Amino acid sequence: MDNSAKNQTQNRRAIIDIGSNSVKLLIADIVGNVVTPLVHEGEQTRLGRGVFETGLLQPAAIKDTTQVVGDFADKARGHGATQIDVLATSAARDATNSSELNASMTAIGLNLEIISGEVETELVLRGVRSHPDFAEGPLALIDVGGGSTELLVADAQSLRVEQSFQLGTVRLLEKNPPSDPPTDTERAQLTQILDEFLDDQVTPLLGSVPLPETLVGSGGTPIFLALISRACESLPTEEIESVRLSLSEVQALADSLWKTPLAERCQLPGLPAKRADVILFGAAIYETMMLRYGFSELRPTLRGVRYGVMLE
Repeated sequence: MDNSAKNQTQNRRAIIDIGSNSVKLLIADIVGNVVTPLVHEGEQTRLGRGVFETGLLQPAAIKDTTQVVGDFADKARGHGATQIDVLATSAARDATNSSELNASMTAIGLNLEIISGEVETELVLRGVRSHPDFAEGPLALIDVGGGSTELLVADAQSLRVEQSFQLGTVRLLEKNPPSDPPTDTERAQLTQILDEFLDDQVTPLLGSVPLPETLVGSGGTPIFLALISRACESLPTEEIESVRLSLSEVQALADSLWKTPLAERCQLPGLPAKRADVILFGAAIYETMMLRYGFSELRPTLRGVRYGVMLE
């Protein structure tokens, strides 16, 4: 093996991120502060099913999640990763029996780190700032997950707002299961819930902090909205991250999704069938945020927690 190949392998790392809705894998080469992704994929296991109502991780969810994590770890080793980090977020930190998930990971030879909402927010910021377009200057970012949403607002000099909220797509779905197709009344009720949430928890935080016109969105929802808008099953990372969805486009996408039966949503190009239920709530969160705070466009990014860990 030549020296360059050896060095590349030594700098190859894998991050497995266990969210409330899905498990995501990033395998990348790291040279200095440059992350070159090789594999970026996810599999829904919905670890958060039932957690936000019962406080407990369900045995089937732990089993499904452990299987996917094990498969991802095998893939990472096959790609020559010399370090595999496994972290978990909202569902695991909310559950009273997260030790069972920890034990399940230990049984397959992996160490699990359950990170706090504050650490998750810091990692998201570090990851998104690694994109050249977002490296400097004003930034408004939300990362909507299954169990939590991270909000970050920064200017050119400093971080102005940094907060993790117990607001997520799976959490909302469990508390507000819609009809099929959803009704106008159900959508109006969700809008009221989100408006009240913003009134109580977000607007007081933002205060008089100036906001840019662009909202950056990390996590699955903005990626899937971008793919649905282009009627594409997939796009290269650089193309996804170059998409700019106007407020009117986000509104039109949300309107269409909320009027479409579940079976038809499952067939939409770019939207995984297992995401067809929670996409309603993700779209509603972005639409409501953009309307309330005057964002004129949404830019999706694949950079978030996993990139942030890579750059630690």
